[in-house]
Amino acid sequence: MGRLLQPKDLDNLKKTASEPVGGRGDGQLLFKRVASGSVEAYYRYRHQGKESRIKIGLYRPTNRRKAYGYSLSELREKARTLARTKEEQGGDLKAYLLAREQERQQQEIERQRKLEAEASKGTFTDLIHSYLQDQERLGKESASQSRQAMEKNVIKAYPRIAAKKARDVTPDDIVIILAAIHNRGSEAESVRIRAILHAVFNYGLKSDYDPTRVGDKRFYIQHNPVAATKKNTRANKVGERVLNHKEVKQLWDEIGNAEYVGFVMSRFIRFMLATAGQRPKQLSRARWEDFDFVRNCVTLRDRKGQGREKIHVVPLSRRALDIIEEVKTVTADYPWPFCTGVKSRRKGSKGELVPIDPSSLKTAFTRYNNQLAETAEQKGSPVPEWFTARDLRRTVKNLLVDAGVNREQRNLLQSHGLNGVDVKHYDRHEHLPEKRESMKRYDALLDKILSGEDVKLVDMAHYRKKTVGDEDVVQ
Repeated sequence: MGRLLQPKDLDNLKKTASEPVGGRGDGQLLFKRVASGSVEAYYRYRHQGKESRIKIGLYRPTNRRKAYGYSLSELREKARTLARTKEEQGGDLKAYLLAREQERQQQEIERQRKLEAEASKGTFTDLIHSYLQDQERLGKESASQSRQAMEKNVIKAYPRIAAKKARDVTPDDIVIILAAIHNRGSEAESVRIRAILHAVFNYGLKSDYDPTRVGDKRFYIQHNPVAATKKNTRANKVGERVLNHKEVKQLWDEIGNAEYVGFVMSRFIRFMLATAGQRPKQLSRARWEDFDFVRNCVTLRDRKGQGREKIHVVPLSRRALDIIEEVKTVTADYPWPFCTGVKSRRKGSKGELVPIDPSSLKTAFTRYNNQLAETAEQKGSPVPEWFTARDLRRTVKNLLVDAGVNREQRNLLQSHGLNGVDVKHYDRHEHLPEKRESMKRYDALLDKILSGEDVKLVDMAHYRKKTVGDEDVVQ
């Protein structure tokens, strides 16, 4: 066995020096002074008559403990390890180490691929935002409200669940979210959040294969966890509130005097009644150019997203035209007859002039209902049952029945009649004569109600005699 080198030998090394690693055939630990002045260490051995070297690392002098490299004892231990490996692998150590390095690199590539794949998997929050962006792109008017609901009830309320990968969200997670809303007494809100979440995951099931989303995060969702949760059917009871004739007359007469219900808003509520309970959002968004004062009708538009819209033409009675003449004195310079002149504070339309929106209408009904309640309490009378704009539309539907308007004509007048392919080929004025007849019947009954007469069915012969001279209004 050859002499082992000492630290001073390496400190004074000019070119190369070596020492045996072990016994015969175990190779040598070779040291070499390089141009930079450092000493490099190699494991040197022979295989099939050829010399091979494997670099171990830099030698670190004993008196420089904080320097980069290995001490002499550490280099010897590494050389002995390589010698044992050579013996175990049949002598071709370099080929073995090269194969090991290639395998390590491949494993690292696979590890990085998995990390990147995992990083590309969208979280629950990513899925919610992607769905809402898609809704906004499609022009869905409910997107803004859905975003607020998701932020409040899911993303901020349950950050741990929101941070989970979308594919890992379970029915138990959904139940936790919905139960909290239900337990605070918001059953209807719980049902609404469930419906949004159901739509979110249905979107996620297909979004990975949507060519318009290339480059976005993917979700790899296999099932909709919301589908496994029980739907709260109790909160979806069909509304039954219908105003009686006295309440209809009272609303017409007193809405203009309700505290903090402005002139334009009060006339809008009357206009809802005068036009046979049209959908308030469509009614309020009708612009001045949508009114045809030759044919005496208004064109309402139901936006369906992606540029599609459903057209609904409503005939205007003399009562409805008189209301338009009233608001014209206030809103003639605005784009819409029913505009308060107050600029929006909502995100997306902040600072812009907008027509009456559903939230303002809801507030007006709340104030009117509160006023009725206060008056009743002062008189010691029972507090009237609360009602909303939706109840007003339902009330009108019942009045149409009382007026003798059949189901088909009711659906036409309230825009329930046409969907899908029918809308595409629909002549907006095609059913106007039938709508005019229905509106005549309805307005005749409304006239009696507002006059205080206790009637239900309309005698059309009597009504036509009474309205001779006003026929141009509904022709």
